[in-house]
Amino acid sequence: MRLRFKSILSRIIWLHLLALAGVFIMVSSASYFLLDTTAGVFEERVLRDHAAAVAQHLGMSKGNWSMELPPDLKLLYSGGYDGYALAVIDDANRTIFSSFPGNRSLSTPAHFPTAPSFFQQRRENSVFYGVNFPVQKDGRVALVQVAQDLENSDVILDDVVANFLRRIAWIVTPIFVLLVAIDSLIFRRALQPITNASQLAQTIRPNNIGLRLPTAGVPSEVLPLVEAINQALDRLEHGFRVQREFTADAAHELRTPLSVLKTQIDMLEDRSTAQGLRPHVDAMSRIVSQLLELAELEAIAIGTEETADLTEVCSEAVSIMAPIALAHKKTIELTGTSEPVWIRGNSEMLFRAIRNLIENAIRYTANGTSVEVDVSSTGVVRVKDRGPGIPVSERKLIFDRFWRRDRLSEEHAGLGLSIVERAIQIHGGYVIVDERPGGGAIFSVNLSPKNFV
Repeated sequence: MRLRFKSILSRIIWLHLLALAGVFIMVSSASYFLLDTTAGVFEERVLRDHAAAVAQHLGMSKGNWSMELPPDLKLLYSGGYDGYALAVIDDANRTIFSSFPGNRSLSTPAHFPTAPSFFQQRRENSVFYGVNFPVQKDGRVALVQVAQDLENSDVILDDVVANFLRRIAWIVTPIFVLLVAIDSLIFRRALQPITNASQLAQTIRPNNIGLRLPTAGVPSEVLPLVEAINQALDRLEHGFRVQREFTADAAHELRTPLSVLKTQIDMLEDRSTAQGLRPHVDAMSRIVSQLLELAELEAIAIGTEETADLTEVCSEAVSIMAPIALAHKKTIELTGTSEPVWIRGNSEMLFRAIRNLIENAIRYTANGTSVEVDVSSTGVVRVKDRGPGIPVSERKLIFDRFWRRDRLSEEHAGLGLSIVERAIQIHGGYVIVDERPGGGAIFSVNLSPKNFV
C-alpha cells in the first residue's frame, strides 16, 4: 500500500528515513561481510602458520616419520589452550601424532592434497575448522592437520563476527535517531519560508486582498507556485475592485432618477395611483442605499490605531432608531454595561451593523413589545426581539444576500443581515442567532478578543 502524506515535511522526513535505513542496512551488511571475510582469511593464515610451524619438527628416519614438538607447541595442542587440535598422518593414513585421545586424526581425506586445503568437521559437542597441510620428504607425503574449536570461548574473533550486527545496533540506532532529529530540524528550517507564506495566505480576506505572498527565501522549486498565486491574487483584487466600483457607481447613478421618480409620483393628481407606486419606489431606493452601503463597506479599511466604543456605538444606534420604533408602536431598550467598551475597529462600520440589526428586530417584533440591545463588557452585543423567531434551518440562510423567506414580498431586499455579517467579519468576529426564551430571536455580535483595547 502506498503511503500518502498531506505534509511535504512528513513526506521528506519519511523518504529520508527510508533512505537512511537502507544506507545503514547496506553499510552494516557490507561491514559484516568484510569483517567475516577478513576474519576467515586471518583464521586460515593463522592455521597455515601453525601447520607450517609443526611441519618444521616433522622428520624422516629410516623410512619412518618422527616428530618431536617443543614444549610451547605441546602446550598449545594439549587440548586446553585456545581450543586448538593437531593431528599428523602419513600417506598410508597412519597417525603419526594426535592431540585427541585414542590417537585419532581430525579428518581422513579421500586423497592427499598437493596444496593446503581447509575443512570443517563436527565432533561431539565441538565444531572444528582446520587446514590440511601437506609435507613432502624423501619421496614420502605426510599431512599436518591443525584445527581450532569454533565453540571454544577463547575464539574471540569468531565471537566478534557472530555478534557484530547485534552489537553494532547499539551504536547505529542512536546515530540513526540523532540523524532523523537533525534532519527534521534542517527540513523545518528549509521549509520555513513556505510555512510562513502558507500562514500569510490563510489571513488573506476580501478586505485585505492586497496582501501578497513573500518571495524572499522561497526555494526555487516552489517560487513559480508562489508567483502564480500572487498573480492570481492580482487578478482577484482587480475583479473585486471592478465589482465594488460597478456597484457603487450603479447605486450613485440610480439615486438621482429615483429621486426624480419620487417627485413625479408625489405630483400625480391620481393619488390612488401615486400611493400604489410609492412602496415600489421606496423598495428600490432601499435596495440602492443598501447596495451603496455594501460597496462602501468593502472599501473601508480599518486602521491599526483606530478604536471604537461599543457602548457609544449602540447608544447612538438606539437613539436614531427609537423614533422609527415608536412610529411602529414599539420601543427600544439599551441594557448592559454603561462603561466604555473599547475595541480596535471602525465605529461607522459597527454602527451600520448594529443599526441594521435593530431595524430588522423592529420589523419583526410584535406591536407593544420592546427591542432590547444588550452590551457586555466582553465585547458581545445582543439584539433581542419578540418576533416569530428564526427556524434552525434558516439561521445560516438569512445572512445570504437577497435571501427572503417570502420571495414575493417587497417589504425588504434581503441585504440588511448580509451587511451586518460582512461588517463583523471585517472586525474578525461573527454573528450567531439563538432562540429567545419566551419567544423571539437573539442576534449576538461576537468580536474577536484580539480586537479589545
